[in-house]
Amino acid sequence: MRPCSGFQTERAVFHSGCARNFRMGRAQSLHLIFMVKQRKIYTIYLNVYGKNIISLFSGSISKTVSGCLPGRTLTGGNRLENLCKVLIVEDEYITRQGIRNMMDWKAEGFEIVGEACNGKEALELVGKFHPHIVLTDIVMPVMDGLNLEQNLRVKYPEIQVVVLSSYSDFKYVRNSFQSGAADYILKPTLNPAALLKTMREAAARIPGLAVQERQDRSLTTCVERILSGLSTEETQKQFQGAFRKPCFILAGMDVIRIFNGERAALEKQKKLLYQSLEKNMRGYDFVQLVADESILLLVINFTQAERKSVFYNLKETIEQIARQEPKTCYVVSREFTSPSRLKDIYRGSFLRNLDRIFFYKGKHFLTEEDFKDSEKSEKFDTAEYAKLLGTLQLEKALDCLDVYVDNAISRHSLGEMELKTLVQNAWYRMISILEDEGLNADDLSYLKRDCLVKIYACPYAEDFKRLFHVMEADFRSLVRKYKIDSQSDIIKNILGYIDKHYNEQLTLSSLAKQFNFSYSYLSSYFRSHSAEGFSEYLNKVRIFHAAELLRKGTSAISDVCGAVGYMDQSYFTRVFKKSVGITPREYRRKYRR
Repeated sequence: MRPCSGFQTERAVFHSGCARNFRMGRAQSLHLIFMVKQRKIYTIYLNVYGKNIISLFSGSISKTVSGCLPGRTLTGGNRLENLCKVLIVEDEYITRQGIRNMMDWKAEGFEIVGEACNGKEALELVGKFHPHIVLTDIVMPVMDGLNLEQNLRVKYPEIQVVVLSSYSDFKYVRNSFQSGAADYILKPTLNPAALLKTMREAAARIPGLAVQERQDRSLTTCVERILSGLSTEETQKQFQGAFRKPCFILAGMDVIRIFNGERAALEKQKKLLYQSLEKNMRGYDFVQLVADESILLLVINFTQAERKSVFYNLKETIEQIARQEPKTCYVVSREFTSPSRLKDIYRGSFLRNLDRIFFYKGKHFLTEEDFKDSEKSEKFDTAEYAKLLGTLQLEKALDCLDVYVDNAISRHSLGEMELKTLVQNAWYRMISILEDEGLNADDLSYLKRDCLVKIYACPYAEDFKRLFHVMEADFRSLVRKYKIDSQSDIIKNILGYIDKHYNEQLTLSSLAKQFNFSYSYLSSYFRSHSAEGFSEYLNKVRIFHAAELLRKGTSAISDVCGAVGYMDQSYFTRVFKKSVGITPREYRRKYRR
């Protein structure tokens, strides 16, 4: 069966069989299709509790399956649905999550079709998804909400704008009204009822669109809530009512990770998966989702009698996809029988194993058994490593790191991000020592540049190990090339002061005053003894500590920015991306996975 051009399916759990009656409607054929029609677009400006948000496929799990598969659905059978499509534009992931989970959007007649993190990305998604309403923040990087509205006015002059704003943002609200905004909501009054009322008023202005409340909840939304930890007794009952067989497995691929951040790859993989599922998985109960913005996920329900055939046909499905896209690699969870374990299995061993495909280059289908060769890792002795660096025993420090990395790779004992972060931190500490010893900046520049960029670009352990040994050899060459003397007490004290007070509003002038130097003398002295200027060194220290906070803490990006001494979050983001290669938000999401 071929996908239906111009149509998009409702989220559903599929299986073969005859048409059936359901609680919310009657399925009258084997093809469940829902028309997608371009209509007028309305815009709402959002600034939720001082946060800004946006990112394609945000939320914990959701996306429709393109095309038509035979099967059943718990969302109203085969009737055409008049859902009002919504695009969320916000730069804070947590705020997007709050908006997405503020209500059951589909039950109220709305569908969130995508998310963006700034106005520029939003414009691209508007052309792609043709939403009826755009929910957007005002203050965002790259392109703010006001500029987004102005651009939409040119391309879609019928768009209406509703602003969600704080009292302090009211001047922006006034500017929005001057541009033609229809309404606004103050943040202190934001709640599901107020937001829904505004959304319905905006939708009511769209000619030809009649938003109807739906009493049923989609199964995809049900699974989304379970995996995100927001399930209720009602959610569990709905899930158990849909999946009545005793056995479950999860199967999925982190598409964005495997394809180096290519968003287009996600749509391509969804299409390939749909085509292969249609051929190989007829007769089985499953639901397909996009989880955590990048993981193409299947939840499969089966009986013990079906177990062997399910695994066989699932493997055939994945191998068929891999013949068209060789990078394809799916991980299958261990079998479980209690629906209540779904979240724990997904957040635990399943995501951990997704991180460990790093060690399985060329594999397309990995089960729990394939990961049993992983051994628990001994913790890297950072104290010993620091001691060797401090006493300038640099080659011994390299030996220490080399042994640990080789063992971790051979034993599969660390996840990808854990291993890469460990090596990055170890090398940065060594680079800092070499800089302090006055090595030529040109000799170190490529190591500083490659330390993060090339490390994180390695998709598999085999590639990472090769790069690690090349860069290790370069470090050894530099250590042997230069005679490293002890640092002078003056520069030691200056660097120590910066390391201790990096989170304060340090300037070269305040530093000169602290050490009784003239501004010009300290500037010249600092650069001649540290192989970089004051600002570069201060930024390096701050970004190092910011990365640590992002990995270990849960503070908002704005709080991390202030904690390391930056006053301007947009400047902090630019400096972090220049140093690390990715934004703070991307760094946190990638490390935590």
